[in-house]
Amino acid sequence: MRIVVLLACICYWICLTVLLLVPNPAAMAGLHAAPIFPWGKFGVHLIAFTNLGFLANATRWPKRPCWQMIVFLVLYGIVTESLQLFVPHRSARVMDGMENILGIALGSGIYWLLLRLMQPYLKLKIGEARR
Repeated sequence: MRIVVLLACICYWICLTVLLLVPNPAAMAGLHAAPIFPWGKFGVHLIAFTNLGFLANATRWPKRPCWQMIVFLVLYGIVTESLQLFVPHRSARVMDGMENILGIALGSGIYWLLLRLMQPYLKLKIGEARR
């Protein structure tokens, strides 16, 4: 199961990187225009990086979140946002960078919460396997 999660994480990470660093990500995804939520553009980066934060941590299941990986993900979010300065028709926005960081924190937090909720069941299964 871990290999499936790892492959999903790698594929998602590659797709996210491509979409962040192409001039027109909507066209790359087969859309006519970028998705706009009822509240505006806020949330696109948040959702994308929440997924990344959760998937990256899920590759370690059932281990606790790794702080070095979270720091690496934060640096990845900052670097990809900064690289958008060099992509035609794209711009680096501080708000998008903050969404990236918040999304990583949220995804890691969701993973941590799920791990805490599942901990009693994981201990039970580990105990049954030893008998």
